[in-house]
Parts: sequence; structure tokens; C-alpha cells
Amino acid sequence: MKNKLIILFFLITINWTFSQEKIKADIDIINFLGRIPQKTESNSLSDNLLRILYYKIQPKEYPKIGYLNTKGEKIIEPKFNMGSEFYDDYANVIKDSLYGYVSKDGKENYFENYTDVFFYYGNTGIAKKNGRYGLINRKGDSLTVFKYTMVSNFGFNHFKCQTENKKSHILDSNGKIIFNKDLEFDIQSHYFEKDSIIIFRETIDKNKLNGLVNIDGKVIIEPKYENIFFINDSELYIVQNKKKYGFINKYGKEVIPLIYDKVGFNINENLIPVLKDGKWGYITRENETKIPFEYDDASAFLNGLAFVKKGENYGCINTKNKVKVKFNLKETKYPFFTNDLAIFEENGKYGFINKKGKIKIPVIYDKAFPFINELAYVEIDGKVGYINKNGKEIIPVKYKQLWFENDGIIRYAD
Repeated sequence: MKNKLIILFFLITINWTFSQEKIKADIDIINFLGRIPQKTESNSLSDNLLRILYYKIQPKEYPKIGYLNTKGEKIIEPKFNMGSEFYDDYANVIKDSLYGYVSKDGKENYFENYTDVFFYYGNTGIAKKNGRYGLINRKGDSLTVFKYTMVSNFGFNHFKCQTENKKSHILDSNGKIIFNKDLEFDIQSHYFEKDSIIIFRETIDKNKLNGLVNIDGKVIIEPKYENIFFINDSELYIVQNKKKYGFINKYGKEVIPLIYDKVGFNINENLIPVLKDGKWGYITRENETKIPFEYDDASAFLNGLAFVKKGENYGCINTKNKVKVKFNLKETKYPFFTNDLAIFEENGKYGFINKKGKIKIPVIYDKAFPFINELAYVEIDGKVGYINKNGKEIIPVKYKQLWFENDGIIRYAD
């Protein structure tokens, strides 16, 4: 329920199970889930998160990974030790310690000369050879010298390449350095922002401070903040100094002063949840209070509703602060409605309510995740499957492991 500031580091250190349950859906929903797998320059995931799949290759006796369609039909048999979701037409796989990829029609391609191979969208991938990282194309041709201590995706078609001194170049998909050729900046961003704005850090009087620089090397704002955070907004960034938070715009101007104890990381309906003097309320981009500071917890708005807490229980309000769901709900991990349904918990089990607070799917599940594209991932007695909005099992609850549907394809372990 805690819709507080979620820093980019959280995206990297998210736990094993949750990291695999990525989806391709509306950007607001993605951000509520704490992930941003959007095929754009500004919103692509850090490669560090995606690489969680490859930190430890599963032994042969572990379940193998395959792929289903949304009807539950097998389209690729379970035969991979590891497998990512599909990015366009390909998924990254590991089979018998060989790294490669598989296409949607089941054709496999492996790289005998490389390890740690990973492709996101596009035809340029990351690979490791002789203990060093570089870039390759899907044919296995090297696009750079293998000299980097680490390479990670820095957006849709850019790469952050770390050198021996722990500073990084930014390369394009052809392996050409497009930023920080002379390693002047200590890059802190984890993705290539759509306006080509990058967070960098300097140590000033023994304090590590952050500023903004554009892709041409022009400093937008000198380092003066303890932290700067990119969020799902084209105009604003969150900044923090001395445990207080505020917002700057892409020109470096403070548009909301650093006076808040916590802030929400989503800006929807032009409303931002903020904490001040122990209570939550909502402000506009102009720092005008629109909903009073009267709540003990508050999430961002999505589809016109926000989960808020009064006392021990949660309810839902609209943008005019009218109560739409009474304050009789327990804390939930996913405080929002998708496909007009939201998860609620009762006696350790989970079900779904509608926007009037009425139970639509009974509390029978040990785990449940939000509806995306009319399907919800559920678990009973250690087995998982998918249900529709009527509670009917579309993919039987019988699998050891499923992942979220992406582009009509679902990974599974068997």
C-alpha cells in the first residue's frame, strides 16, 4: 500500500519472484507495480533488473521454462534452463549452459563464444568474453572491443559501459560513444531519458551531490541535491536534501519546494500524494493543495480513484475527495483498480472487489496479482494459473510457475 517514493535502486534489487512477473501494459499500471518495461527511450528497464534471470543458471533437475499462449496452449516446449519474456520477436534463453535466444516460431540460436548474452529490443545485445563485456549483434559479430567491467541497457537502444575507473561511456546500438567520451561525468541514471537528460554525481566538500546534464555535455543544473529521481513524468523530477523532498523541472528550476517528508512517485489526474507533518494529502504541479492533509497513508490516483488510509483501514476517494469505497479494507500490496477490479485481503486470503466495494471474486487465493489485459495471476496451494473477471480459470491453476502475460505470450515452468 505504501505508494511512497520508489527510487531506481528498488528496480534493481526487487526480489526474485517479483522480478519475473513483468507485464506489458499501461504505463500508469506498470509504475504502480514498480516496473517500467516500456519500449521507449525514457522508460526501458535497467539491464540490471533484467539480468536477474542470469545470476544463477538453474541445475538440470530444476523445472524447465517454456511458453504458452493466452489459451493455455504450448507454443514452445519447456526446455530452457532460463528464459526471459519476448522483446519484439525474441526471448533470451539459456540451455545447457549456452546463452542465446529463441524466436516466436521456436527457432533457437546460441553463442558458443560468449556468456551473459542479453538482448533487449533491437538487434544489439550485451555479451561477456574472457571476463570482459562488450556489444554484439544477433549474428554474434562484435560491435565493440571487450574491455568493459560491466555493460547495461541504458534505454531502448543505448548502453552504459563501465570502465576500469568505474566511470561509464554511453554507447549507441552501433557501439559508438555518444556521451562521456572523456569520462568527465559520474553517471547515476539507469536509463536514457527521452529528453537526453542524465543524472550525474560529484563529491563536493566530502558530500556526494547530484546534478543534471544533457547528452551534449551541457550541465543543466550543478550538483546540489543528495538525490535526484526520474519518475513517470515528462516534465518533473523528484529531488531530496536533508530528508525533505520536492520537484524540479527539466530546466533545473525548483517548481515544488523541498518541504515534504515523503512524496508519491506517480503523478496522475494532476495530483501528487505528499506527506507533511505526519499526514498525507494531494498537491498539484503548482504546489496547490487540492486534497487536505488528513490521511494516514495515500496512493497515487489511477483511473480516477486513489486508495487512502484513515486509522487502521483503507478506502477509496475520487479526485474531489469523495469517498467511493468505505474505509473497511486492509492494507494491500496493489492499491489500485485495473479492469475495474482491485485486490483485497481477508483472513490471509485474497479476492477482488469492484469500484463500489462489492466482492466480485471471493477470497480463496493464497496470492493474487492485478488484472492486466482481462487476466489475473493467482495462486492456490503452491500452484498458479490465470482467471478472468468472472473468476473462471482461463489457464488452470496447476503450474509450478507462471509469469505475467506479455504480448499474448506467457512463460511457464514445468
